[in-house]
Amino acid sequence: MKRFIKKVLKFIYWFSGAMIFISFFITKVSPDSFSPSPFISYSLPVWILLNMLYLILVFYKKKYWLISGVFFLVGLFGLKNTFALNVFQKEGDLRVMSYNVRLFDVYNWVQRKTWDDWEERKDDGLILDSIYRTIRFENPDIISFQEFYNQPLGEYKTKRELKRKQGYSYVNDSYSFKEKGSQYGMATFSKFPIIYKEFIAFQNKQNNGVLISDIVKGFDTIRVLNVHLQSFKLGNEHYTYLRSLKDSTIDALNIPKTKELASQLYKGFKKRTSQVKLVLEQVSKSPYPVIICGDLNETALSYVYEELTDNLCDAFLEAGNGLGITHTSGYPFMRIDYILTSPGVKPVSFHVVEKELSDHFPIVAEISFEN
Repeated sequence: MKRFIKKVLKFIYWFSGAMIFISFFITKVSPDSFSPSPFISYSLPVWILLNMLYLILVFYKKKYWLISGVFFLVGLFGLKNTFALNVFQKEGDLRVMSYNVRLFDVYNWVQRKTWDDWEERKDDGLILDSIYRTIRFENPDIISFQEFYNQPLGEYKTKRELKRKQGYSYVNDSYSFKEKGSQYGMATFSKFPIIYKEFIAFQNKQNNGVLISDIVKGFDTIRVLNVHLQSFKLGNEHYTYLRSLKDSTIDALNIPKTKELASQLYKGFKKRTSQVKLVLEQVSKSPYPVIICGDLNETALSYVYEELTDNLCDAFLEAGNGLGITHTSGYPFMRIDYILTSPGVKPVSFHVVEKELSDHFPIVAEISFEN
C-alpha cells in the first residue's frame, strides 16, 4: 500500500511539473485551436503551489530539490506579467484613468453580495459622490469609463457633472441601451479637444465594443481606444457556487455545476478571442500613437493579453508596483483592467486606486510623448 501511495504521489509531482511547462507556453495558443488552453494557462499558480507542496511533504533527495527549482523558476517566469516592481514614478505629459464604474452603483450592488433582480440605490448618492471625489482627487486629463450610466434629466446627471463641474469639456459617449431617461454605455472624457469620434460594437454584443477618440494636446495627437471586452456573463447561481468553493472544503464541489460553470467560462474566452482581433485591427489602422484603456475581463495569464501586449506596452509592468489587482472579488491575480500604449507614447507611472466603489478599482497612468 505504501508503495502504491508513493507511486501516486510521485506521479502527481511529475504531472504538476509537466503542467508548469505546458502552462508557460499555452498562453500563445488560441482557445479556437485548443479549447482547454485558457483553463490550463489560468491554472499555472496551482501547479506551482502543488509542486512545491509535494516537494516539502514527500521528497527529501537533493535531486528533487534541483528539479523542483527548475520547475519553480519556469513557473515564476510564467507569472512575470502578474507582478511589477518600479521604484521611480514620474510625471508625464498626460494623466489617464480607466474605470469600470458599474453604472455608478445605481442598482445598489456595493451594499449587497447577491441579487436576483434590480434594486434601487439606498445610499442617498454616497457611492456616486465618492466616485466624483475620487476623480477630482486623481485629476486625470482623460478618463475612459466602461459601464457608464447617465440620466440627462434624473439624479444621475453624470455627463453634466463631469463636463461642467470637473472641467472635462470634451466627451465621446456611446449608448447601447436607453430606457426611461436612462442611458447605458461607454464614455471617454477629456480636458483636451477630441477631433474624431467613433464607436465600433462587437458583433451581437451591444454592451461591449471599442470607443475611439482622437485627442489633441498641443502639437501631439493620440488615439484613445476605450475597450470593454465580453464578460463571462455569470449569473447569481454561478457566483453563489464560486463563493461556496472559495469558502468551503472539497465537499462543496458539484460536478454538474462545475461543468456548467466551465461551459459559461469557455463562452467568454471564445468571445474575447474574436473581439481582440478587432481591437488589434484598430491599433494597426491608427495614424497616431495609441493608448488602450479598458476592462478586458482577462488576466495576464491569457491568450488575449499575450496578443495585445505583443506590440503594446503594459503600463502596469512598465511603471507600476505589486500585483496590480483591479477587481474586488478577492480572487488572486485578478488584474483585468489595463492601460496599454503603442510606440510613440510611454507610461512613466501607474497606480491602482483601491477604493471599493464598483466591482473594479480605477487605474491611473502618467503617459509621456516620445520624441
